[in-house]
Amino acid sequence: MSSMKLKLSGFFVVILFLMPAILFSQQRAPSISLDEIRKQIEQLETEDEKLRTYIQMSNRYYRDNPDSLLVVADEIKKINGLDKKKKEAFISFLNANAYRLMNADSAIFYAIKASDRLKELEEHDSYLMMENLQAMQYARKDQYLEAESLYLDAISYRNELEDQIDYPIQFFYGNLGNLYVNIGAHDLAIQMFEKFLEYEDNPPNRCNILSKLAISFMELEDIDRGISTLRPCLEYENLPPPIQSIVRSNLSTMYKRNNEVEEAMQLLEEASAISSRYQIPNIGNAQLSRLGELYLEQSMLQKADSIGRIITSALPTPYSRPNEDIVQLEFLSKLFLAKGEYKQSLEYADQALQTAETHNLLQMVRNIYSLKADAYEKLGDLDNALVNERLQRKHEQEMLDRTERKDNAMLSVRYQLQNKEAQLLDANMEIESIRLRNMLIVISLILIAGYGFYRYRLYYLLKEEKTRNQIARDLHDDLSGTLSSISFFSEAANRVKSDRDESERFLGIISKSAIEAKEKINDIIWAIDPSKDDWSVFLKKCKRFAADVLDSNDIEYTFDIDDNFSFPVELQFRQNLWLIYKECITNLSNHAKAGHVEIVLKEKSKHVYMHISDDGIGFNPDSDGSGNGIENIRYRVGQLAGIAKLDTAPGEGTKWTFTFSTS
Repeated sequence: MSSMKLKLSGFFVVILFLMPAILFSQQRAPSISLDEIRKQIEQLETEDEKLRTYIQMSNRYYRDNPDSLLVVADEIKKINGLDKKKKEAFISFLNANAYRLMNADSAIFYAIKASDRLKELEEHDSYLMMENLQAMQYARKDQYLEAESLYLDAISYRNELEDQIDYPIQFFYGNLGNLYVNIGAHDLAIQMFEKFLEYEDNPPNRCNILSKLAISFMELEDIDRGISTLRPCLEYENLPPPIQSIVRSNLSTMYKRNNEVEEAMQLLEEASAISSRYQIPNIGNAQLSRLGELYLEQSMLQKADSIGRIITSALPTPYSRPNEDIVQLEFLSKLFLAKGEYKQSLEYADQALQTAETHNLLQMVRNIYSLKADAYEKLGDLDNALVNERLQRKHEQEMLDRTERKDNAMLSVRYQLQNKEAQLLDANMEIESIRLRNMLIVISLILIAGYGFYRYRLYYLLKEEKTRNQIARDLHDDLSGTLSSISFFSEAANRVKSDRDESERFLGIISKSAIEAKEKINDIIWAIDPSKDDWSVFLKKCKRFAADVLDSNDIEYTFDIDDNFSFPVELQFRQNLWLIYKECITNLSNHAKAGHVEIVLKEKSKHVYMHISDDGIGFNPDSDGSGNGIENIRYRVGQLAGIAKLDTAPGEGTKWTFTFSTS
């Protein structure tokens, strides 16, 4: 039952993503030739008018015709007297639109090129179109983090220049919602779809988004809310036929999930009738197959057979797609099996398999081998029945493994998206807090002189030192400390802005601190990311970190590290062990002046054994000022209830030995 829900969900997500294209196809402008466009262009006086007319006309008539868009780009090259940057910007604009249907990498390349120039030219609406196109292409390549970042930046840009831009901000919220749906983050998708609805009053557009919103509620097991969200769209008059059909189809899915079969059947019948009446094949074909299967589930063989006759008479159609053909052929195989026409059932099953193999869509065939096994059994061919039963089990396991791999990948992406939002929010709050605090300091510096200034500054430094000590115990090189330094040096740079050399020195320090902050954010995300709860990932990170640090300091090293451990690693254990390891490597690279380092990390009797030694100058741990390093190491060891032994003396190198129990 769970896998069936997933498959239905995936199907409807695909339908929802197709909606803008469907609506566009219903409202497509009448065709016009390129020669006719040229004649109109010749009547225009200025080069800028010619350029903009080419862009408007191509977007209206040739948006889905890549070859024509490339021809229009060549026409723009011929416009004499046009600003070079503007010409390059819009040629890249057209190329990006042309390649969006053919090659995602090429589309991204031209979109980036166009965006840079359009932003510089303050062509705000065209710039946002390119940012939107670029994000959609990244999502098409499953690069969801890049796509999300572009959408969020575009929303921020749109808000900052609200009075100068016509491009609707709700487009970005809708696309962000689609992105979150695609990775299964339906809670985030709901937020984006609701933001879209705040800006949109047009009933067709609202019902399109309400369809998506309702599906997200259903995926979060809030089916009643999904139904109540979408059902009002049944009352709207004059909705475009594709929207009418999709609303009823999605409501049918939710009612069926809610075990209200009669209501589900009625709505799906209405949806199929609308699709048939208005000749919407890409939606209608899928709905017919679903309706036929619903009839079969309810033992309504006569009605299912009537659906089968419609599908049989329509196969193949010029509009059909391989995935639609597979669904229809599988339904026909199931139908003829129920009718007792076993050879015909086998014929359609084989056609479905052949289509799936040809187009690499084997995930689309669900129970096809099981249907073949039943048909062979009815025909008395038990050998082939057994073969197909085994193939069904193998197919199910392959699909289960494939789904699990995809779910794990999507879980990691979803976690990063959600965690990035939290990290950015925390960082922004910290920066705002620091800015406010520094503003108060500046005001106080103006109002307070002499002794008062000295006392306040002293109090401020003491307060900073206490805060730094408290944070150092938890993270040592903490993120907020880096952000504080950025703010401090920003203020310093502002104070010495008349001295160019000194100001540039402070700006260099700020740049370096920003890079460190980014690295710390990445380190924190890695440390708490549940997808990294694996010894092999952890050990690879340990090797890579040590190699990078020691190679950069010309220190030779040897590793004796197990490839894996026989017991799982938990988040808290992994985080503390990583900070201990990182502290040891960092300290020896900075202070030991070593020529060779030996690193041992392995399992011994269900214990983690770690040994890090160097042949450096050593030190006296009782008298040398060693900062927070040793104290932090011992604190983390205590957190893990481990044992740490430090063997060092001046001139004799340093040896750390750790033993941790995992029980």
